[in-house]
Amino acid sequence: MVIRPPSEAPTPTSPARPATDPRTASGASRRRRALVAAAGALAGALGLEFAVIAQPGPLPGPPAVLYLVLGWWAVAALGTWLLIRAGSRRATVWLLLTGAVAVHVLAIAAGPRMSDDLYRYIWDGRVQAAGIDPYRYPTSSPELAQLRDGWLWPDDAGCAARDRGPGCTRINYPQAHTIYPPVAQAYFTAVHFLPGPPRENKVQLYAALTSLALTGLLASVLAARGQPIGYAAAYAWAPAAGLDAGMDAHVDVLAALFAVGACALLTRREPVPGRPDEPGPDRGGRWGWSGRWGWSGRAGRPAGQGGPRSRPSTRVAVAAGALIGAAVAVKLYPALLLVAAARRRVLAVAGTAAAVVALSYLPHVAAVGPDVVGFLPKYLSVEGYQDGHRFLLLGLLGFSGTSAKLAAGVVLAGVAVAVWRADPARIGTELGALRLLGAAFLLATPAQPWYGIPLVALAVLARRPEWLAVAAAPYVLYMSLFTEHLALDDRITRPGGYAVGAVVVLVAAVVRVAVRSGNAARSSSAWATEDQNGQGLGSGKVEGERHAVQGGRAGA
Repeated sequence: MVIRPPSEAPTPTSPARPATDPRTASGASRRRRALVAAAGALAGALGLEFAVIAQPGPLPGPPAVLYLVLGWWAVAALGTWLLIRAGSRRATVWLLLTGAVAVHVLAIAAGPRMSDDLYRYIWDGRVQAAGIDPYRYPTSSPELAQLRDGWLWPDDAGCAARDRGPGCTRINYPQAHTIYPPVAQAYFTAVHFLPGPPRENKVQLYAALTSLALTGLLASVLAARGQPIGYAAAYAWAPAAGLDAGMDAHVDVLAALFAVGACALLTRREPVPGRPDEPGPDRGGRWGWSGRWGWSGRAGRPAGQGGPRSRPSTRVAVAAGALIGAAVAVKLYPALLLVAAARRRVLAVAGTAAAVVALSYLPHVAAVGPDVVGFLPKYLSVEGYQDGHRFLLLGLLGFSGTSAKLAAGVVLAGVAVAVWRADPARIGTELGALRLLGAAFLLATPAQPWYGIPLVALAVLARRPEWLAVAAAPYVLYMSLFTEHLALDDRITRPGGYAVGAVVVLVAAVVRVAVRSGNAARSSSAWATEDQNGQGLGSGKVEGERHAVQGGRAGA
């Protein structure tokens, strides 16, 4: 995978300046300073990651883990902004990728920090390697006793050292069947057979490689669109990569890789004849309000070269559908992406995705029948979704129990309808998918931070950084559930992270609308001034240009 920075060659609307032009020298100096500052932010992120690793105690650790992780998110966001300010140059690519590798190398050197799910991955892979269907028996079943070892199933002394009773295991919910879908199970089996370091570090290694592949894919797609590749640091330098995918090795990173691949296929852009490329990352507003963070007022047209395909080919749609189906068969919630992805090719995308999911489940259904649902029903009960008490933001509005479930369903259905009816040229696949997945997060308020890995990836692809606040919210809830003595009372802490995330998204939406309206007003004022000066209607050339621009906006 070769990542090439977007071309910085001058466009017809921005002629080349002489090398001695003070503005050119000033811009180069500013980009160098931004690059140096981004390197400093990366060092700060690595320092915070090291501090998270160094925290004592059993999973997930003391309250300091939460404060350090939130600080890590903030520093990574700052580093992302600085890297974007540095422009899309070769040095930017190297710093992005060097930081991504460093984050994962540091993560692999430690054990899991917040979750013990990776032990379930290792066990499921071992069960399948023995020729046993992973959905057939619970983990503690005597039929699987021959597969136990002294590491996953410590002796009495090992259990006492872990403050657990005799017969303990590192695997969570040992009385339950596995919950992970078939493509995730295939991944666990592959990791079991592949070479690598022992124990936790092996599954961490392959999760890190998957995460680095996701970083490379994000950077490549951004570069191909002519957008700053620095956006990718919002994932690559953040806890989503270093903690959730690196230390805890969550399989959600594989689902994110498939989802981003599908979005990239469905939103490939072709040059529009007669339309110059969008301005590069170093133009358009001191604070990036015109394209750097996706605040452009161009009638919703995504920044980058050209425009999206009006309708993907059958081959592209089938490939994208297969990737989405694979993502659903890793973790079920990427099914929400289908609403945004299938708008222009319903049968090819949705039909292929359904076929991939069905075919992946078919051999397991033939082997164990309805037991393939695994731990899912119990999970919904444990997490509070069956009784309707997990919907924390809705709870603040007075909804609970059945009313909360109904309200969540109605709101999510409304968002789905809005995305489905939106013009794909204005609301692209990744932006529609981001809104759906983000709405599901705000409604369901899951406690698991690693569920946010696909959300962060989509936020990077859509250039909507406000959703990073929502992706960071579950850390607050998760730590409040397992850690005592947080700074605030649980009644504030548990919904608090999601409440802050919702406010950030709302404020960003209002600002974006205001900026777009201001840009439109300034554009109208400019045309009116030309008309008053006799340079509009009296000039066929100017009139033709105005009609061309207005026609382009209407098409966008």
